[in-house]
Amino acid sequence: MSRRFLTLWLALSAVAFIFAGQTWWQLQINTGDQVTAVSGTGFDSDRSISAILMFSLAAWLFVAFSRGWTAVVISAAASVATLVLIVATAGNFLSENIGGISNSVETHVGIAVDPILAENVKDQITGQLQFWGWLTLFSLVLLAGIQLIYALKYRAWARTAKPRSDRTKPRQAKADLEDSISLWDSQRD
Repeated sequence: MSRRFLTLWLALSAVAFIFAGQTWWQLQINTGDQVTAVSGTGFDSDRSISAILMFSLAAWLFVAFSRGWTAVVISAAASVATLVLIVATAGNFLSENIGGISNSVETHVGIAVDPILAENVKDQITGQLQFWGWLTLFSLVLLAGIQLIYALKYRAWARTAKPRSDRTKPRQAKADLEDSISLWDSQRD
């Protein structure tokens, strides 16, 4: 069961990376004599997205090859980091915070723009959040859920797993040892 959750974790991290790389903001800047279109990805608008997703992938790698409380703690930390990213991203969406795209607007048009689209630039800058941003947020919610479930359920899964000795072939009984080579091999172990 834990392998399925680890596979889901990896798949949702990849999906979130793909969605975050798509166009989130499509802006039109009207300077009076021309209209310029500027777009930005999720990585452009919020620099913390790539950091948190990289942390999530590193946590997946660590959890996949560790056991016990270490896997639980790392999974819980990844879940908390993803939840913080969700809250920050949703807040940015609601306040129309375009983040790093404001630098792109300044480069293209020469107008210094506050990252949060204020009322004084609404007549010059129009635009909207594309659906890729919402899809990224949805995939992050699923990712945080998988990470949290893994952290909560891992100890129960670890207890129900068979011990390593049950998965290996049984040793040869002493009664089955007839020749000296077999006896010598069994004493070597």
